[in-house]
Amino acid sequence: MKTAKLLIALAAAALLIAALSAQAQPVVVAVDLGHGESSKYLNYIMGNITFVTWRIIKGPINASVLKGVDILLLGQPTVAFSPDEIKAIKDWLNTGNKVLYVAGDSDYGPGGKTITQINDLLAGIGTKLRLEHGAVYSDYPEMTAKAYYRMLTFVEPDSYPGLNTEMLKRDVTLPVLMHGPGCVIWVDEKGAFHDPVKEKFPGLIRLVWAHKSYMGDNTPPTPYLYDLMSYGKGTGDHDFVMYAAEYWPDKNVLIVVAGESLYGDYEPAWASSYYGVALDGPTFVTNLFRWWVYVITEAPLQARIAQLSTTVSEGLSKVNSAISSQSGEIQKLKSDVQSLQSSLNKLSSDLSSLSSSLNSLAGTVNTLMIISAVEAILIVAALALILLRKPKASQ
Repeated sequence: MKTAKLLIALAAAALLIAALSAQAQPVVVAVDLGHGESSKYLNYIMGNITFVTWRIIKGPINASVLKGVDILLLGQPTVAFSPDEIKAIKDWLNTGNKVLYVAGDSDYGPGGKTITQINDLLAGIGTKLRLEHGAVYSDYPEMTAKAYYRMLTFVEPDSYPGLNTEMLKRDVTLPVLMHGPGCVIWVDEKGAFHDPVKEKFPGLIRLVWAHKSYMGDNTPPTPYLYDLMSYGKGTGDHDFVMYAAEYWPDKNVLIVVAGESLYGDYEPAWASSYYGVALDGPTFVTNLFRWWVYVITEAPLQARIAQLSTTVSEGLSKVNSAISSQSGEIQKLKSDVQSLQSSLNKLSSDLSSLSSSLNSLAGTVNTLMIISAVEAILIVAALALILLRKPKASQ
């Protein structure tokens, strides 16, 4: 066991050195402003989050624009992405070690068009995540910032092995604002919509929630999943997933979809207070970026270490099995030797007993021979006496 830990530690150190060498340059974040997105609060975000390198995209998205980009932000686009742009984003994701953030909107006003355009993008890149065509509201004062559409949401991430999602709620004790938000749902291979509150799929990570809420419907079409008869106003208190991620472990790709934006919204998630309500927006957004950097730079290393640990453990298990097998053979041989030794001891005992019996028989034979000799002498003597006593014939 000590050998295994030493091997894992040495390999981990080697991987860490390699990872640090590979990540000599800061992570590059590209912000798209070429599809009708607003830049509200973006300068505050860029000015405070200085552990990444920032780029602004103002034209079409293509392979050249995305070259060297690690994180791509699409903050509530209002202009549709062309098929070529969707393909460029998909190809970029498939190179691995990428994070894509897509922010949506509610179906209020032009938001419905944004939802449709974003869902087309999400379908094109191959994620199961979608935006619901509706709006999340609440009538509880503790769940809003003085209006039913100014939602207070809560950072409550699912745990996911190797991704350290706990980073998202570090130092976050207050809610995060989502002004007039939509929510996230997901779709399966057959096109059926699913409720992420009740149903998960492999790779789904729920990040931010709304509680004690209901579904609103402002513009056609009606909500895809949360029908108003079951989830509308007056149907009870409901939970909704407001930020969700899908993780592709084979490529180390993370796709994050939100019902409102970190920047550019009417009042973005970066807000630290709104209508007198204290918020942890800046802390959450900073944590979100730190988590994305972690996923890109450290998650692959942790995965390699875990794989190495598994490989070493499996190797040691095979060695121990072989040793156990040899030990079993040795124990069997030892048992056979002991059995043979017992047989030899028994044979020796039997030979000793036979020797004793033979010696006894030899003594008996000698005695019989002596008796027979004496008997012969006596017979001869008797015959002699008889002959000596025989009378002579008369002459």
